[in-house]
Amino acid sequence: MSWVSLICFGICCAIILSVFRRGADPLSPARVFGFVWSLAVALADLKFSALQYVWTLDGWLLLLTGILAFLVGTFIAYVLNFGKVLVPIQAMREMLRREGVREARLFGLICVSVAVYCLAFLSNYLIRGWLPIFVIGKNVSRVDFNVSGLTLFLYSAAFIVYFTVLYHLQVHGNKARKRILATLSIVVVGSYFLLLQRFQIIMAATICFALLYYASRHIRVKTALPLVLAVTGFFYWMSSLRLSHLASAFLYHMAKMKFAVEYAFLTEPYMYVVMNLENFARSVTRLDYHTYGYFTFDFLTAIAGLKYWIVDYFNLDRTPFLESGYNTYTAFWWFYSDFGVPGLALIPWLLGFGTGLLYYRMRSWPTLKNVTAYGVMVFVMFISFFVFPVMHLWFVYNILALYLILHWTSIPRTGSTQTPVAVARTWESNFEEEGKH
Repeated sequence: MSWVSLICFGICCAIILSVFRRGADPLSPARVFGFVWSLAVALADLKFSALQYVWTLDGWLLLLTGILAFLVGTFIAYVLNFGKVLVPIQAMREMLRREGVREARLFGLICVSVAVYCLAFLSNYLIRGWLPIFVIGKNVSRVDFNVSGLTLFLYSAAFIVYFTVLYHLQVHGNKARKRILATLSIVVVGSYFLLLQRFQIIMAATICFALLYYASRHIRVKTALPLVLAVTGFFYWMSSLRLSHLASAFLYHMAKMKFAVEYAFLTEPYMYVVMNLENFARSVTRLDYHTYGYFTFDFLTAIAGLKYWIVDYFNLDRTPFLESGYNTYTAFWWFYSDFGVPGLALIPWLLGFGTGLLYYRMRSWPTLKNVTAYGVMVFVMFISFFVFPVMHLWFVYNILALYLILHWTSIPRTGSTQTPVAVARTWESNFEEEGKH
């Protein structure tokens, strides 16, 4: 094991141990981002596959530039909020419980969203005549299933699941409506599996996890671990389904793994993480042109209908310099591809700074809107080793839906005249009193 892997695994262990400190928040920006990237770099430097290679100094420096820029942004946000009284997690849960929702309106909007989803799903199927899951191993891409103007509504699965969980959490009683929404969500998720898409379900699971952690007592070690394992298993299952049967059988040999064949089942999850970093480190040293915002602002060209026209006109290669079947590069690749080193330093810094400010706003003024917004950023940080979801139209669509539905249905909490800061100070004094006894 290399010294880089040892250091990064040590950082992962330190972050895990820091969570057990009283008052520590396991979902704080530096912990989430630091753990994800320490683990990814540690695994990548193990070099368990012959498809990996020794990175150049330039490759290391550019990757570290993106990672450190994000962490510096979160640190500056921490410094700006240093000394500010934050609401303890337990107090946040009590406060968020008192924030009501317009039950009938939320129920109606979820039902309408499900109806639109089902209509888009059926229309897509009738136009194409097939579903991605039934053409596994054939010379057909799941991207070919897309129909302009219709496929976007299929991505509603993410916010449908989220608002179903929110309804169950915030609405008391109405068991019949809860059963209806649970059934509708199961139908949506079940049908969505047939499309072999995964990001939207991972997004829903992540923001639901954040909501349940900050707004309820449902998240404990015994409940969080099975949920994380289930999400990880789903992520792995979806990726394995998209392989042909022949590729699945010979994946261990195709990846030229260096460990014993008895551990072949680790091949896919290992390669799924490390090849993103490998592709980034290999490609950034070879790229000799920049695309000046085309990839970072992909959703704008998609809305304008210019996305594929620009690719054809300028003969752009979205996946250059690949030497394997893995075609993703990490979130940092798009910033470098568009703007070079300045983009690689500035954009992650802005993301880290914005995420930090959003986190401290949530901790000082807990509302369902703030918790939801930060949950979205937890998803962005969690998936950053793989892709930058913010640039995609489906992500913008989900963000707009989350904001509008929350705006139309949330009710400011009642029953307390205390401000969040006053509540925080009350809890702090209670903790001090408990410590004396």
